[in-house]
Formats: sequence, C-alpha cells, structure tokens
Amino acid sequence: MTRKEFLKTFGIGTSVLLCASQAYGFLSKGTKTAKSIKGHIFKNDAPPQPWKWSIEGFHYATDGTKVQCQICPNRCILSPGDRSICRSKVNIGGKLYTLAYGNPCAIHVDPIEKKPLNHFYPGTPVLSIATAGCNFRCLNCQNWEISQRKPEEVHSSELFPEAVVEALFPPV
Repeated sequence: MTRKEFLKTFGIGTSVLLCASQAYGFLSKGTKTAKSIKGHIFKNDAPPQPWKWSIEGFHYATDGTKVQCQICPNRCILSPGDRSICRSKVNIGGKLYTLAYGNPCAIHVDPIEKKPLNHFYPGTPVLSIATAGCNFRCLNCQNWEISQRKPEEVHSSELFPEAVVEALFPPV
C-alpha cells in the first residue's frame, strides 16, 4: 500500500467513524441523548395513614425512619411520607405499606392463548387480576392507564386474596 492509498483509506475511515458517532451518539459529549425512562420517588406523597386494605410490606429493610423496599431492582429508599417509583408502596411512620393489597382495578377471565404462557391446554380460561402501579416505564405499555397511576387515581374494587380463592374453589 502506498502512502497516498493509506492516507486516503485513513481519511475515509475517520470520516465514517465521525459520522457514525454523531448519528449514534457515541464519542460525542455535547449531543442530545435519549431521555431516561427511569422513574423517580414521589417525595411527601404518601397518605397520612394506611388505608383500610393496606398491609405492612414483607420485604423491606428499615433503620427506624427510612425504609428500603426490596421487591424490585429499584430498591427505593423512602423517607417518612414518600411514595415509591411503582406508586403503590409508601413509608408511613417508618414502616413500608402497600396500597395495592385487596385493591384490584382490573379483573378478567381470559383465554390462555392471550397470555405469554407456553405449554398450557388451549382454550383454558385464566383469571387475570391487576392493581395500579408499576416499577417499569415502558414507552409502549398497553396498560399505561393503570400502570402509571397511583392506586387512589383509578377505579378499583375491594377483593382480597381469600375471596378470590373461595370464589374459584368453593368449600365442599
């Protein structure tokens, strides 16, 4: 390879790299990057006391005032009065409470084919129960009306787990 061919190849390669870095955002510091979809903790947004269907959380750590939820990878650290990223956990008096327990906003019986399940008998009905709040911020979520809302912002029913089991499997 001659010196002229080397410089021509090097020049073309460098210009391609610079164009690619501008187009894809790497190697460039001052360009606008994609907006983060990570949620945030809602400061001082908890109700003053637990609701009638709220229960104390099971998986959390506390130092007496702050609590750290250990349900999802966000590991929210909540001061008293704060609400978690998923919008359904709150710190009230140094304890973690869930506002979603016994408070479903969607109850449906669907065919098994509608669910992301594999190796189930076709035509089998499946019970779907959903509560408000989610720790994800999926940009194309089909359930965004309930997943990105607080439990008190959606119409819900009172349905506790014991009632679901009793309805599905009545005592003999």
